[in-house]
Amino acid sequence: MSEVRIVTVNDFEELLKCYIEIWESLREWLPDSFVDAELEHVHQTERQERFKQRIKSRDGIFLVAEEDNEIVGVALGQESGGVCTIGFLGAKKEHRRKGVGTGLLDRFVKEAKKRKAHKVSLRTSPNLLPAVKLYVNNGFIPEGFLRKHIRGLDVIVYSKFLE
Repeated sequence: MSEVRIVTVNDFEELLKCYIEIWESLREWLPDSFVDAELEHVHQTERQERFKQRIKSRDGIFLVAEEDNEIVGVALGQESGGVCTIGFLGAKKEHRRKGVGTGLLDRFVKEAKKRKAHKVSLRTSPNLLPAVKLYVNNGFIPEGFLRKHIRGLDVIVYSKFLE
């Protein structure tokens, strides 16, 4: 079972490697052009520097799942106006269907509650069936459908309202 914790700046290199590995594995569900564009973007030095700054920011929620001192999953998001938005959540291919995604999602929701958020929201492609299943099984409901939204892909907005 993985341990989920808050990211530190010292995690950056391993987190980046994990993030890239996860994106490469998403070719199973997403078009190569979509994955290639994200990977090209993430390799830009300017984006990496902005990401390091976001790790230090007060509104960011950055989590890693670790097993045997290896980062095997990540959840990246932020809080704004009482809504915590998950921008990315994923696990390395060999660690999927083992509770890593659920652990990251649970911890993200707990962090949102600590910040007194009233809602956790995210966007995902309907092509990512395992992700859709994860969110629905954990109480997220669809709030919107965005046709040809991100790089030409359809996107579903899911949200979970917090007590």
